[in-house]
Amino acid sequence: MVREADPSLAGQDILSANEHERLAGMHEGARPAFVTARRMLRMALGSYMGLLPGAVPLMQEGAGRISIDGFAEDEPPYFSVSHTGAAEEGIAAVMVSETCPVGIDIQQLDPSVDWRRVAERRFPEEDWMLLSAMSDEIGRLMFFTLWSIREAFVKMEDGKLMPYLRNLKIDLTARPPKLATPTPKGLAEAFIYFDFNPEHDLMIAAVAEKPIQVELDLSIKHISRRPDPLRNRAD
Repeated sequence: MVREADPSLAGQDILSANEHERLAGMHEGARPAFVTARRMLRMALGSYMGLLPGAVPLMQEGAGRISIDGFAEDEPPYFSVSHTGAAEEGIAAVMVSETCPVGIDIQQLDPSVDWRRVAERRFPEEDWMLLSAMSDEIGRLMFFTLWSIREAFVKMEDGKLMPYLRNLKIDLTARPPKLATPTPKGLAEAFIYFDFNPEHDLMIAAVAEKPIQVELDLSIKHISRRPDPLRNRAD
């Protein structure tokens, strides 16, 4: 599920006390995507678990991974969350699976990013050699494709970003795409999905430990900027 981040912070009433505390400490521009993503996640998990969205026992320690209280990491439902952009143009994405661990990442193709410089420094040498020979338009698209796929693996395996950017190799010529090398945590085979939405310059990447069917539910509307509507802010 991919949606625009709502600057009105609609749905913040279903957040937990811990989530409200986290929200209050955020920069204003980060709040819409956070609330939108948590609202979507709670609704999706609540539907799966037979609970009201506000009753889903989500937990998160610091900047760590979100989990469900009382559920083991290898116990369904499996889920992943991503968001990008500022308050005016933010987008949030949530992925839920009943069968295996998953990861999702979304990236807007930011024209201000010096993708050639980043690719040369952070990507495997084979990737840089390929990207450096491409036009700016095609190279930028390929750069964000590879970045999104790798970050989706980071989220699925709860890893650190840099080893995945530098060492994980993806074979995009295969149909479907596949891993060319094992992940930093040793996964040799995985399901890889990606899609580009040109209307919003949005790259969407999803990965899973096993083959799954991806049903992309994408609906992004333009929302005008509004005053910060945080309800739990101390005035």
